[in-house]
Amino acid sequence: MGQMKFLFATLITVSTFSTFAETLRLENLSYYKDGVVLEHKPTHFKTKFRFRVQNRFTYETESDTEFKSKLAGFEVRRMRLRLEGNVLDPRLLYKLQLSFTRGDMDYDRTQYPNILRDAVVGWKLSDATTLWYGQTKLPGNRQRVVSSGAQQFVDRSLVNATFNLDRDVGAQVHHQIGQEKPLWIKMAISNGDGRSTENKDNGLAYTSRIEWLPLGSFKDEGDYFEADLAREIEPKISFGAVYSVNKKATRPGGQIGTQFTTKGFGKDLETWFADFLLKYRGLSWSTEYARRWTGDAVFKDGTKDVAIYKGEGVNTQIGYVFENNVEPAIRITKLWARKETLSVENDRNQYAVALSKYFNRHTVKVQTDLTYDEQRNRVNNIYDNAWIYRLQLEIGI
Repeated sequence: MGQMKFLFATLITVSTFSTFAETLRLENLSYYKDGVVLEHKPTHFKTKFRFRVQNRFTYETESDTEFKSKLAGFEVRRMRLRLEGNVLDPRLLYKLQLSFTRGDMDYDRTQYPNILRDAVVGWKLSDATTLWYGQTKLPGNRQRVVSSGAQQFVDRSLVNATFNLDRDVGAQVHHQIGQEKPLWIKMAISNGDGRSTENKDNGLAYTSRIEWLPLGSFKDEGDYFEADLAREIEPKISFGAVYSVNKKATRPGGQIGTQFTTKGFGKDLETWFADFLLKYRGLSWSTEYARRWTGDAVFKDGTKDVAIYKGEGVNTQIGYVFENNVEPAIRITKLWARKETLSVENDRNQYAVALSKYFNRHTVKVQTDLTYDEQRNRVNNIYDNAWIYRLQLEIGI
């Protein structure tokens, strides 16, 4: 069924493009590093069409000494279509993105085929300021705002999976101060309940992010993809910080997780992030710190016991891209829960190594990583450790 939906969507997209090209006699139909570009200058129409597929194999052991499989399987982790550009006016922007795999649609938690990822319209007030309205990523931690297709490991870290703010429906403003040492200020007001969900409460989410680039802008916007594939000639650094408060959140992760069943019930969540990025001549180093706070993190939702992860985490990773575009990388991730959630949450450490081969930057690549996953319950001092191996092929335009 999923394949049929994808085939149907692809046929519709190709047919639409062909009809549009014939009707308007496009001046520019080209392929370049960011996808297929169609443009009709008299009507100020421009669109970039992109797709990508991630095919993944995962093997997880029963324990760190017992290598029998706890999980072993192949999956199409992500399959996405994306359109972005401008209509009627170069300042009127849009971004659309669809996802077609079960995991990407978050079907198991929502029981809803959540195909729509991005549907947002922007207005460029000036070269420095843009307003956005609709559904898209919140200005959260760096690893989250970097695309899942632009990671130097098979996927994002455990810190991101635990604390990330994800997508939401609302309005955002992005403003740049200065050129030589740009300071970015990004603010959002949104429903707080995540993508394509009903907002049944009177609480909203407020998110703000600042980024400072004291050594100037990164080449090819390299602060928004992992690995130094642009090979910065001079050192480039970015400092970032995020604060978000989500009033009456109806899911344990705010924008993510299984929705609470009790009608009208919500929790106030506060989330902080701080991140650092360095790139220089093939070397990249990034670090993130996260913290989430709420009152009464363990509670009853109807007859069910529910827990919100209340605690802190840190992730740091470093990699080096050789001249042949092969990159080894290492990652260390640590999570530690607050005392009141120790009955349901484990402290967790992960130590990972990765190897990537980039054939066309991040659009065509093969990646593999091996992770030692260490979990400890501080209440009874029980350890639950395992090895996780992953292999992934990504292809797209």
